[in-house]
Amino acid sequence: MKFNWGLFLVALTISVVGIIAIYSAVYGTELENLYLRQSAFLLIAIGVMFIFWRIPIRIHDGLAYIYYIIIIAILGITLLQSGEVKRWLGFGIFRIQPSEFSKLAMVLIIGRWIRDNLKNVDSVKTIAVSLLLIVPPFFLVVAEPDLGTGIVFCVLLFVMLYAGGVRPLHLFLLLTPFLAMLSAVHWIVWVIYMIILVSVLIKWRIAPVKFIIVLTMAIFIGTSTPYVWSKLHPYQRERIMVFLNPHHDPFGAGYQLIQSKIAIGSGGVLGKGLLQGTQTKLAFLPAKHSDFVFSVMGEQFGFVGVAILLFMFWVLLKKILDISSSARTPFASVVAMGIAGIIFFQVFINIAMTIGLAPITGIPLPFVSAGGSSLITFWAMIGILQNIHSQAIEPQ
Repeated sequence: MKFNWGLFLVALTISVVGIIAIYSAVYGTELENLYLRQSAFLLIAIGVMFIFWRIPIRIHDGLAYIYYIIIIAILGITLLQSGEVKRWLGFGIFRIQPSEFSKLAMVLIIGRWIRDNLKNVDSVKTIAVSLLLIVPPFFLVVAEPDLGTGIVFCVLLFVMLYAGGVRPLHLFLLLTPFLAMLSAVHWIVWVIYMIILVSVLIKWRIAPVKFIIVLTMAIFIGTSTPYVWSKLHPYQRERIMVFLNPHHDPFGAGYQLIQSKIAIGSGGVLGKGLLQGTQTKLAFLPAKHSDFVFSVMGEQFGFVGVAILLFMFWVLLKKILDISSSARTPFASVVAMGIAGIIFFQVFINIAMTIGLAPITGIPLPFVSAGGSSLITFWAMIGILQNIHSQAIEPQ
């Protein structure tokens, strides 16, 4: 079977960079040996990649709906634990985070549904059922609470529907509830959004029934947003407030973001050097080995260092898109696009939140942030991509 060495090496390079960043972040602290743990997880993850490389993609196609039942069951079991945070399942000295594995499972599940309905992918039924498929896992992970993974489900659905052939108009209508909720932060913004929505619906000559349904949904969601806001966890509301104004709570919820921006800005062009970051060494920056590992890299390796990292992510995504375009089956092509969507979104959001362009959501930086479940999941994705590549249509 063909093996895409370019894909493997760029993912490996990013992962090694992540271990170096983790080592630099935790050096001299009680977590000093965390980089060794991450290195062990990397070896396990690469082994998982080779296993997934050897599993034909048609097997995942056939088992996709069984994966759905399994992932719903595991996420449900996770919620049966005691405590306010229920994201992990413990097995002796090991802990796994099922919500990370559920990202890959949902890619395969949505891919199977799109493949089953490829001739009618643009129909209301196909899109509606796609939405219904993500509802149970979405609410299960949000209840953990893990809002970041819930958002990832929504993004991968959007990307995969587009890859499957859903028209931009229907994708816009799919975004309408989300846009209505965002615009409801102020009544003037909401009114402007409603005017734009009505204009778009008229321009695209939407059927009267669809017109009424979409408009009614937008009005309902917009007016119910205050209720949804009241049901958010206090820390989630704080994160949104801090995103809008980091100095809203500079010594509490806003502290992370302020210190992150200081760390990145202080790195300058070339950075302060490995183990030389003051924000990191003096422990001003929280979650520096996980959600804010990009801030560590910005401080110690500067603009040049993070630019090289972003270039490696660009190369990785380019290779994934090439694999998607040469895939032998529609299922394989859509799955590859779903994986690309997850990686791009998590890279974008993780970096955006460290520089204040997005709310802090707890989404890890792929292959870089500390965490075994996340690392294994992304390398399993690489394994699936390797299998798709091994069966790709040869260029003429």
